[in-house]
Amino acid sequence: KCLSCGNKCTLAANHQKEKIPHKCDERCSYNKELDNEVWKCLQCPRDKRDTIVYGKLITKDDGLVQGLLKYVWSGFVIECPYHGEIYRSRKHWYGNNEPKDVTCVEVIHIWPGEDNNRVASDVTPRKFIEMVVYAG
Repeated sequence: KCLSCGNKCTLAANHQKEKIPHKCDERCSYNKELDNEVWKCLQCPRDKRDTIVYGKLITKDDGLVQGLLKYVWSGFVIECPYHGEIYRSRKHWYGNNEPKDVTCVEVIHIWPGEDNNRVASDVTPRKFIEMVVYAG
């Protein structure tokens, strides 16, 4: 059963032994404790991909010092492995777009015994956005 919504997996009982991930056609409900929502790149479905993206402090191409300096100046980044940097929180002095303009939020099932750290790879940018949203 999904830890968030309680729906059952629709696959046969031993599918995990064959390394087949759980599947459920029902939509899941958001659970604050599990934080089971992910961001997906909006451009990827045009290329027939379904890509989960994360907020990060530095891009994969930046070195540590350069990346941290960029973070201090331009904020955190959301990077797609196929489309590169798709969002920077302080890209301009004013009029910056929101992460929702370049991503779609999807609530995912959380199955017991699965590695769920894909949900929150870097919590700092996400918490920062939540603070800004709730303050404004």
